[in-house]
Amino acid sequence: MKIKNIIGAVLLLMMMSACKKNILDKTPLDQFDTQTFFTGPTQAKLALMGIYSAYNDNWYQYDFMSDNNYCQDSWQGSLDFSAWQQNSSSWRATNKWTIAYQTIARANTFLENIGTVTMDASLKNAMRGEARMLRGVMYADLVHFYGDVPLVLKTLPLSEAAVSRTAKQTVLDSALADFDYAASVLPNSYSSTDVGRATKGAALSFKTRALLYNKNWAEAAAAAKQVIDLGVYSLFPDYGGLFTEANENNSEVIFDIQYLENSRAQPWPSFTLSFVVWPTPGVTADIIDTYYTQSGLPISSAASGYNSQQPFVSRDPRLAATFVLPGSQFGSVIYIPASDGQLTGARPRKYANIGSDPYNAGLNFILMRYADILLMRAEALIESGSTSQEVYDLIDQVRQRTSVNMPKVETIEGTGLSQAQLRAVVRHERRVEFAMEATRYSDMRRWEDVSTVHDVYGYVIAKLSNPASAATWQFEREKKTTRVFDASKGWLWPIPQVELQNNKNLTQNPGY
Repeated sequence: MKIKNIIGAVLLLMMMSACKKNILDKTPLDQFDTQTFFTGPTQAKLALMGIYSAYNDNWYQYDFMSDNNYCQDSWQGSLDFSAWQQNSSSWRATNKWTIAYQTIARANTFLENIGTVTMDASLKNAMRGEARMLRGVMYADLVHFYGDVPLVLKTLPLSEAAVSRTAKQTVLDSALADFDYAASVLPNSYSSTDVGRATKGAALSFKTRALLYNKNWAEAAAAAKQVIDLGVYSLFPDYGGLFTEANENNSEVIFDIQYLENSRAQPWPSFTLSFVVWPTPGVTADIIDTYYTQSGLPISSAASGYNSQQPFVSRDPRLAATFVLPGSQFGSVIYIPASDGQLTGARPRKYANIGSDPYNAGLNFILMRYADILLMRAEALIESGSTSQEVYDLIDQVRQRTSVNMPKVETIEGTGLSQAQLRAVVRHERRVEFAMEATRYSDMRRWEDVSTVHDVYGYVIAKLSNPASAATWQFEREKKTTRVFDASKGWLWPIPQVELQNNKNLTQNPGY
């Protein structure tokens, strides 16, 4: 810009200022001013919904970091973590951190301002409970992935923004306090348009998970029992139907992310786009082999009836409900691996929402359901040293859902099992029950099970090619990629590099 133009601009600004002295004293036009926004119940509810909307992640990618799945496209954010090659610049680590602290910041702002709103006191407390539950979920998640993290419970001025990491136990205690407060003020359920908001059961359920993930076995078992004793939840009889829009908000759902076509659809990329359209959602042979036959026996057992060339016959019904297997129905066609660009030979079915608009998908994603409460209580009891009948009963409930109807533990594994034997049973049950639900990767990490980090195997695609004669298919496995556990990094994620650059008081986790 020429100097005379600069001078002209300055003179014009001076003239405008002379006409209207408060021209630069403006209420923000691109965001709400917290000092003037919280004027009534409607505004308070809008602010509360803003906390919910901040928590919006592509949860399916966490299964691709586990031994259940494989996504070969690095830009989707799971490839480096699955191979233990992540670093402080890995965008998935930055994304999780950012989402968590944005959600926490909104919760803090809401809690600081809701007190000035004139409204029903019980409703105000319940809204506080929702905000605190969501904040608790974020902090419990942060310490699970990063260990020590900054604990911020108020809006900070810029001068105080360079916070240090807080000890993990202190952060966890704060999250548990949030869950306890929320459980004390939230209702058991909602109706109409409020369905999907945090409830007493949700607060107690996330408390259970936080306690379990941190090996507080007795407390986790007690918290899970509180959820069960509410009498609000039950297993939905149709396992596959759990994950369809037609059955959203069913009796098993404790807390989910609510999506709605044409209003608040799934974030890009949607599950439909990722699982149905793109050729990247690989299902490993390892997870397919993990499902027992309907006899209740693993496929490695000679008595199981398993046929390696008819591998999907008479298997645990959850296998076909969770994955699109070679030769199975895939929307309006039969799935032929050789006609697909997918590498392992099987795709996800759960949450695929086949047939929906991949750019306007409204299927909710369940973050907590009743089956998890049953299995978390079972695990907590086992780790506490209990091998009582209740442990068997809890696992049996999940196995014997109407549409699954797998044999009881007592019938197959037997009675009088040791702690180690029951531990193996519940860990297997968690894997086959929750595949594609973003729990497996966290289970691997909290159990610190190095055996779960191994090379990826899938089917030889060329041998699953003739659509006219599936009888000629040959189910042969081959290695698709190598995965090696990096002990120097251990089980924690890196603190994002951008955060370290912006805040000199932060420190990095070992191995990064």
